[in-house]
Amino acid sequence: MFLSKNNRLGKSTLNRNDGLNFRRRRRKIDFEKVKYLGILVAELAIVICFAYGVVLAFGKQVECSNASMEPTYKTADKLLVNTIAYKIGTPESNDVIAFKPKSNVNANYSVKRVIGVPGDTIYISNGRIYLNDELYKENIEVERIENAGIAATPIKLNENQYFVLGDNRNSSEDSRYESVGFVAGDDILGKVWMKYPF
Repeated sequence: MFLSKNNRLGKSTLNRNDGLNFRRRRRKIDFEKVKYLGILVAELAIVICFAYGVVLAFGKQVECSNASMEPTYKTADKLLVNTIAYKIGTPESNDVIAFKPKSNVNANYSVKRVIGVPGDTIYISNGRIYLNDELYKENIEVERIENAGIAATPIKLNENQYFVLGDNRNSSEDSRYESVGFVAGDDILGKVWMKYPF
């Protein structure tokens, strides 16, 4: 009887230590923690994508390389450009834009004000701009234009052509001159929306 008791104890000890205990409790997955981590990762991904989109759309920086836009912008002013404005719309008269002159990819971006848009007829007479046979109403104070350039006679803008001028009208290389000419819509980076730093 004593031996059989020991045998029983030996068997039960063996069953506890042999690693095949099927009564062992499984670890439960905490679905609340998994859900929380999933939401956190998703929120982080959305915030990063949103920030990247904002920087891509509104954070493109160009530099005003000369005095042609004074007094609006001065030489070496850093400007932020809205690059999606003209993907959902088109440039309008009086917009300030950044563009590559003559599609020259190696040139610096030029900053000028849109005066005429496709379909407009434009000419300069007695130092004043005429748009579609009406005196152009300036939104800013500018000097009379001394050199009308190619706009001394009426010019009709074709599809996808924009006529641009610098705000410093007598010290600006712009659409009046062959070196810049009319700006194609494809060469426009976007709309200048503010100076940086603010």
